[in-house]
Order: sequence, then structure tokens, then C-alpha cells
Amino acid sequence: MEKFLFIGVYLILVIVPYSAARDKDPCSGFGYELLATRLDALESITLNSQLKSNENAQNVRKDIQELTWNIESLGWNNSNDLPRSCSEVRPKKSGIQRLDISRGLKAPIKVFCDQDFEDGGWLVIQNRFNGAVDFYRPWAEYKEGFGALDGEFWLGLDKIHEITYSGRYELAIQMEGFDGDKAVARYTEFAIGSEAEFYSLIKLGTYNGTANDGLSYHSGQQFTTFDRDNDEHKSNCANSYIGAWWYKACHMSNLNSRHDQNGQPNRIAVWRKWKGDSYALKKTRMMIKLKP
Repeated sequence: MEKFLFIGVYLILVIVPYSAARDKDPCSGFGYELLATRLDALESITLNSQLKSNENAQNVRKDIQELTWNIESLGWNNSNDLPRSCSEVRPKKSGIQRLDISRGLKAPIKVFCDQDFEDGGWLVIQNRFNGAVDFYRPWAEYKEGFGALDGEFWLGLDKIHEITYSGRYELAIQMEGFDGDKAVARYTEFAIGSEAEFYSLIKLGTYNGTANDGLSYHSGQQFTTFDRDNDEHKSNCANSYIGAWWYKACHMSNLNSRHDQNGQPNRIAVWRKWKGDSYALKKTRMMIKLKP
């Protein structure tokens, strides 16, 4: 590209002045036309060069990020450099972290650690606060996860299973209504099964908190989405109540339903044992913490 720019400049600085000098009026006729043409050509070359450079820069930046992540993953796979849990993260600050959940047996995973709730060390598996992300999604997306870790997201059933299978975890759920009222539900244990077990809620410990117990009803239940009916109701609860959850027949809580202040009862994100089936939740955050 630099070669073309040099040729363009040469044409303007050498050939064009010579042609213009032969013309009686250097500002008209062939000399002027040639000058204008060459200027346009040079401008086009320069613009194309800039656009190509920007595109190449973006591609290079993306390649560097991917390569860096791959190299780091290879290095960390056989080391104990990364924390295993959010409790081990230093400095103790909320944000996105890489954790070596399996102590080098598998690649590290990216998670969001909440260090602000109580004494910190919480790994966020679900986060909702403004309705920017649609949670009415198929099985495949709940399996893999969706959204952004620095915004609204669902971590993914595969990851949640892998994490809770690797150790003993407790669960905390923060919730807030559109009127600003807040409550917390905590459970001394939490774990889900594999996809072969339909991500069943296989462990749920003793409840305590301020929201009343809205999850024990779902203990032992398989996960259901609108395209995978694993609940005990004659119809698909995910279809009926616009969500995805460990439905039974159907629910006492439905945290992945619609983010809608004025929605129909039970077809919105609710925790029925707290304020009923018509009290819409504006914010929910599900977090797990590795037990000592």
C-alpha cells in the first residue's frame, strides 16, 4: 500500500507540474484536469488504505485476544495460579474473574464474582435488573448460557453443574420489586445434575432469609424450557408461564420469566411465597458460594 501512495505523490509532485508548465494557463486545460484527477485518485487510495488498516487492526486485535486466552488457558491448565473459587480472588473486588474450578483438569471458566454481599466470595449464576436480555429461550441456550457477565445473564446449566459438582455450595438469592422492596432467600446447599439428568435440582439445603421459602417446592425437579418439557404438569409450565425453571406443577418461584412490571400474574418473574403471584420482580441475582 505504501508503494501506491509513493507513486501517487510522485505523479502530483513531478509529472503534473511539468504538464501544467507546458500549458499557457496552469489553472486550466489539461494540466488542471490532470491535477484534479490525480488528487482524486490519491484521496481514494488514502481512504481505502485507512479503511483497510482499520479493518486489519480490528482483526488483529481480535486474534490477539483469542490467542492470549488460549495461551493463558494452556498455561493455567497445569498450574495453581488461578483461584478455585470467588472466595480466593485477590484483591477482593466484585467483577469478572477466571476460575480454575477443576484444579487444572479442565480449562478455566469466566464468571462474575460478587464480593459485596455479606462477606463476599459469591459466584453469580443469574443476574437480572433491567429487562435488557430476553430470558424466554430454548434448552440449548440455557445449557450454554447467554447474556454478558457485566450485565444481565444466565451462566449456563453445563457450567452450573460442573461448578456445583466440584464441591459443596450454598445458594443465596437477592430479589427486589419495582417498588424498591428487597428480600433474600438462602439455602445451605445447592447442586444440579448433568444434562443426562435433565439438570435436576438434586441438592437444596435448609432455607433461611426474609423472602420465605419459594424454592423447596422445586427440589428434585428437572429443568424445563418451552422446547423441553420435563415438569409434572399435563402442559408445559415454561410455555404457560413464559420462563425456564425447575418447574413441578408448576411453581412457587419463577425467576426466569418476563421482566414486566404490569404483566399478568405468574407470567412474570415472581417469588410467590414473598408477595404473591402478581408482585413482579425488577431485580434478581442468584449466587453460589463454595463452602469451607
